[in-house]
Amino acid sequence: MLSDLEQRPSPPPTPPTPPDAAARRRSAANSALMRMVTTSLLVIIAFTAGWFGNAYVNQGRYISSPDELLIHQAWVAINNNFVVTDRINQQKMAYAAIDAMVNTLGDTGHSRFETPEQYAQENQQLQDQGIVGIGVQLSGGGAKPIRIEEVFPDSPADKGGLKPGDLIVSVDGKNIKGYTIDQARPLITGKAGTQVTLGIVRPSESPTRIFTVTLTRAVFTVPTVSSFYIPGTSLVDIQLTQFSENADAELRTALQQAKSKQVSGIILDLRGNPGGYLTQAQAVASEFIAAGPNRNVLIVKSRTSSQTYPVNPGGLATNIPLVILVDGDTASAAEITTGAIKVNRPEVHVVGQKTFGTGTVLQTFVLADGSALVLGTEEFLLPNGASIYGKGFMPDTPIALPANVTPLLPLAASETNMTQRQVIASDDTQLLKAIALLAPSSAYASAAA
Repeated sequence: MLSDLEQRPSPPPTPPTPPDAAARRRSAANSALMRMVTTSLLVIIAFTAGWFGNAYVNQGRYISSPDELLIHQAWVAINNNFVVTDRINQQKMAYAAIDAMVNTLGDTGHSRFETPEQYAQENQQLQDQGIVGIGVQLSGGGAKPIRIEEVFPDSPADKGGLKPGDLIVSVDGKNIKGYTIDQARPLITGKAGTQVTLGIVRPSESPTRIFTVTLTRAVFTVPTVSSFYIPGTSLVDIQLTQFSENADAELRTALQQAKSKQVSGIILDLRGNPGGYLTQAQAVASEFIAAGPNRNVLIVKSRTSSQTYPVNPGGLATNIPLVILVDGDTASAAEITTGAIKVNRPEVHVVGQKTFGTGTVLQTFVLADGSALVLGTEEFLLPNGASIYGKGFMPDTPIALPANVTPLLPLAASETNMTQRQVIASDDTQLLKAIALLAPSSAYASAAA
C-alpha cells in the first residue's frame, strides 16, 4: 500500500485559440527573426557542448559545493579503479546514493526514492487501476501462521474459493512455516497468467487438514470502500483503504446507502490507511463536516507561503454520530481527515492508537529513467494550526488491540456474514469500543467494558 499525501497532477493547459488574420500577418513578419534566433541557438548548443566537456576536465570549478564534489569524486574513483569490473553496476550505485540522500531527511515513510516499477505500481493503486496477484490481504508471519484476512471480490482467490481466516502453509509445495509476509509474498505473487499452488488450512472446518488450491494470477482491483452493517444495531462500519482517485465518489455511494437504511451511527475505519491524494482528503473530510465560515480541513505551508483548504459544501454525513478508528499505520491523508473532523466536530470520538505522524505534502520529481524522487515540499497543519509531524494524532479514546488479534475489517465481515456473537468473539477491542460508544445499550457495550 501507499504512504502518500500527493498533490493532484495539474490539469492540462487550455488549447490555444486559432490565430486571426492580423496574427497571421504578424507571423509572416516574425519568420526572419525566428530564423535568426534558431541560428543563435545552434551556436549556443555548440558552445554548451564544449563547456560541458571543459566542465568534466575542470570539474572542481563547476560543482556547486564541496559535498557535491565528494559524491562525484567517489563515483569516478569506483568506476575507474575498482578491480572486479563486472560488479560495477552504475544504476545500483545511483539508486543507492539517491535513496541514502532521501533517508538523511528523516521524513520516514513519506519522502522516498522509487524505482520505475515501484512508481508505476503506486500510480496504478492511486488511480484505482488493477494490480496483478491472487487478491488477498495477509497478516501474521514469523512465529504466527500467515493468515488470509481479506479476499478481494472477483480476484483469483475469490474465484478459487479461498476465505478470510484461511491459513497458507505452503507455496508450490514449499513449507513456509516461520516465513514473514515479506518472505512469502514473492513466492505468492508473479506475472499475470502464471499459476501458484497454495497449501491451505481452514481452521473453521479442520485445524489439521491441509488441502491445495491452484490459482492463476490475474489483474484484480482492491476495493477502496467496504461496508458492514453491524448485527444487532443500526450502525454501519465503513472502511476506507486509501485516498485514491475515486475515494470520495465511492464513499458517497456507501454513505447514501447507509442513509437509505436510516443508520443511527457510522464507524469510519481508517486503520492501516496509508493516505493518498490531498484533494481526496479534503473531499472525504468534508462528507462529515458542515461547511461554513472558518470551516477548514487543513493548512498547507511551503517555504514561503501558506494555503487554507476549506470544507467543501454538500457533505452527506455532517450530523450523523461518528466514531473514527485509527492505528499506527494510519498516515498522511488519513491523519488529515481524522484531525479535521475532530477539530470541527469535537463530539466525534477517535478510537485506537496514535497515528503514524506524517506531516508533509509530497511532490513527485520523475527522473531520467522513469524512477522518481517523491519529496515532501510542503507541510500540513490541522485546521487549528497544530502540527502532527513526527508526533502523530493521539485518539481521545486510546485502546490497543490484543497482541494476537487482527482488526475485523468490513469486507471480511461481510463476506462471511458474521453474526453478533462472531463480531464480539473477534476480540477487536477497538471496533467493539466504537460500537459501544455509538450503541451503549447494545450487547457490544459489555464486551467492550
